[in-house]
Amino acid sequence: MANVMDIAKMTAMLSAAFPNWNLNEYTNEVYFEDLKDIPSDELLLAAQHCRSQAGRAFAPSTGEIRGAVMELRRKVTNAPSSYQAWQEVNEQIRINGGDFGKPAWSHPIVEQAVKAMGWLDLRMSENQDASRARFLQCYDQLQNRYEGEAMLLPGVRGYIESQGGLLSAPSNQIKKLSEGLSK
Repeated sequence: MANVMDIAKMTAMLSAAFPNWNLNEYTNEVYFEDLKDIPSDELLLAAQHCRSQAGRAFAPSTGEIRGAVMELRRKVTNAPSSYQAWQEVNEQIRINGGDFGKPAWSHPIVEQAVKAMGWLDLRMSENQDASRARFLQCYDQLQNRYEGEAMLLPGVRGYIESQGGLLSAPSNQIKKLSEGLSK
């Protein structure tokens, strides 16, 4: 996890990249509070990614940096786009379309979307256009939910859970969740 020195290094680099950025005595404190739960290597890469974006005129906020971390994680886990996931569903229908065979999914979110839609319903659909539209919407919503919840600040997550709110598993636990549901 990032420490105070990591945050100071990151804000110093951002300040050098964005000379009009007015750091004050609270900047490092705020950035540390909002980013301390992120591993330092991911944090520094995400900040570098933000500052190198074409057309960026202002230093990234902590929320933008958290979003960049999620973008990096999505690429590392090879999460397919919704259209790639739909192609995968069609391929699995072709291979495992009958009552026999067990589809293999490339990513836990694809599996969760298929379960939400119903594998039998997807296989037997007579209106593939409607099934595709509903699947794409379901997949995008699940992906947004998992990613949003994975990037919640620890204090926010703790508050939601202490009030009885139910959260989806963080993205690194989706695989475990989907394996448990398939048994």
